[in-house]
Amino acid sequence: MSERVGYWGPVETYRVKGAIEGEKLKVLGKTAGNLEEQDMSGFGGGWSGEAHLWWTGAKPGDKLDLALPVQKAGTYTLGVQFTKAPDYGIVQLYLDGQKLGVPLDTFRPAVRLNDMVRLDPMALTAGEHKLTIEITGANAKAIKSYMVGLDYVKLIPGK
Repeated sequence: MSERVGYWGPVETYRVKGAIEGEKLKVLGKTAGNLEEQDMSGFGGGWSGEAHLWWTGAKPGDKLDLALPVQKAGTYTLGVQFTKAPDYGIVQLYLDGQKLGVPLDTFRPAVRLNDMVRLDPMALTAGEHKLTIEITGANAKAIKSYMVGLDYVKLIPGK
């Protein structure tokens, strides 16, 4: 029996290097719905931290405000990774009130990770910024529950 001691090492949870986990972001406010950390380990893997921030019970026009910490002033490309699912909505992102890119459709017939979306580079000051997710609608094929799953955000330095 003693040969089995220490046989298994510690289990490492997969994490994307430099990712700010969605489920760990500070919530500044929301207009409706519920937020929780959802364990995604049963959906095939790939989620950083094996979880995402799950926003349910909201509808088009509702907004979720999250604190995005920036350690050092500089130019960054914001990368965002969302979950896609049959009952997920279309979202528009904003940073400090400025619209970022185009609306992102998070519908997919089966639960899967989306590819990380890279937004245009922007100059950011050090400190806390406000990342807003607005639900704008749903894909015509989606179940109209308008849910959102945010795996992580990542600040990628440089232009």
